Amino acid sequence: MFEWLTDVMMKIALNYGYIGALVVSILGNFLPFIPIPYLIAIYYMASYMPVDPIILGIAAGIGGAIGKSVIYLLGFEGGKIIITEGKRRQIEKFKEMLGKYGAIAVFFVTVTPSPDDIVIIPLGLVRYSFIKFFIATALGKILLSIAVASFGRYFTEQLNIVFGEGSIYGILISVIVLLIMTWIIVKINWIKVAEIMDTSGLRGLIGIIVKGRWRELLSSNENG
Repeated sequence: MFEWLTDVMMKIALNYGYIGALVVSILGNFLPFIPIPYLIAIYYMASYMPVDPIILGIAAGIGGAIGKSVIYLLGFEGGKIIITEGKRRQIEKFKEMLGKYGAIAVFFVTVTPSPDDIVIIPLGLVRYSFIKFFIATALGKILLSIAVASFGRYFTEQLNIVFGEGSIYGILISVIVLLIMTWIIVKINWIKVAEIMDTSGLRGLIGIIVKGRWRELLSSNENG
């Protein structure tokens, strides 16, 4: 569905380096509930371009936080419309309850490829501190992007050692890994994964996979 957008992001990343990574991450994060595999571009850049994975991760993470800020603002503006004066006091109490845990929740959902919009939109709705939101989101996205970039760099280096630099076998394996990453990010129902983790923990999630029920983790249009 978004193959054309993925192609555009790859071209931006390859042509503009760190700035390209920032722009790509903005594009990959500003549409609510639509998984755009922008991390594929980050992985590719770290694997085949002379970039520093740490700096690359920081640029991508900041871009991701900027993109998610658009979604936060959607919730913020939506709250002005749907929250009546009668509900205002309840919302304020809810915001007080969030306290420091709101930022912690944002960090944990943004440090994974999970559907973080289900947390971000409500935070905007109750007008949670934008500064706390942005810092937590940036930290989560930076950590995630550094992890992806570092893995891409290390994995490619190991392939070069085994097959030789520029080997067709190494390139094919890298392409396969990229395809698998894309499939995981786009096809997995991350809301379902989050629900299982919340009720049964990591052991429950692993149990579903081991028992061969992994299709339950796919988006509805994939397991119907």
